[in-house]
Amino acid sequence: MKRQNTNVFLAALFLTAAIFALPCARAAVHAEEKQGVEASEGAQSLRADTSSGTIGARYANEELVYQVGVLFFDDAATGTVSLKKGGDNDYVATFTAHTVGVVDRIYHRQDTYVAHLKEVDHGRRFVTKSFEKTIEVNGKVRKGVTSMDYAKNEMTWKSWGGGKDDRTGLVRLKDGMRYDDPLAAFYNFRYGVYGAIKELQIYKIPTFPKEDHTPEIFLRVASKGEFDKKTNGLKPYADYLAEVKLDRELFGSGSGEIDIFFTEGLVPVEAVAKDVVFFGDVRGKLREIGITMDMKKTAGMAGE
Repeated sequence: MKRQNTNVFLAALFLTAAIFALPCARAAVHAEEKQGVEASEGAQSLRADTSSGTIGARYANEELVYQVGVLFFDDAATGTVSLKKGGDNDYVATFTAHTVGVVDRIYHRQDTYVAHLKEVDHGRRFVTKSFEKTIEVNGKVRKGVTSMDYAKNEMTWKSWGGGKDDRTGLVRLKDGMRYDDPLAAFYNFRYGVYGAIKELQIYKIPTFPKEDHTPEIFLRVASKGEFDKKTNGLKPYADYLAEVKLDRELFGSGSGEIDIFFTEGLVPVEAVAKDVVFFGDVRGKLREIGITMDMKKTAGMAGE
């Protein structure tokens, strides 16, 4: 397997495992309140359950473990997303992913992303304090840290190691804007921070700005009819479908399109990164779930 092909595969593989925890340098989501197009009348809403209180209380101690497959390899990698209460009145969200089995013997990779989050708006959303990443590829380790200073309206970042040049940067933030890292966005979306979660609703979520443009994550919630047509009754463990469109550069090439299947309780149970170059569809399924509150569907149902 050529190195370039493997890099493309791993980018898509980890992207699928993370669902929204995008494995790219300085990737983060800027949440603009009430974004998107209004859903049509009568469209059914997904249940963003806020009855348990704050966003931190809702998802604390949740752990989601995903099995990722591609081509003939059903178990090519494992990805885990979790949220824990931290110190200094913050929360620590962590995403780890690593290759396993035959793929790991061909090309070992392990990614770790850690976001330090704080609750704002009376506990109704997360904002990012810092976002750290560590990527190990065949023994070479590269690290990066992005820090947010809202008092100064500055985002600073640095990366080092892995046989590459050290890099640093500073980006000015717009007044009044809130920028979320991918893990913050993962929980904010499920909590309903970006607006009502309805069938046919469209969300356009800007990522951290680059020098010449601001990439966006495009997300559309499919209708019940579209869901039924696409699944053909073969995904009884899922209730809703979100169609996601990402920058093609995250894949190296390919469509940049991902289908994400949720339970009614907004637990993402399956994702399919479509038409990844050289590999076709990359599949991620929820394998295990550790959680402190009752959910409609359980992890054991996915893939059965």
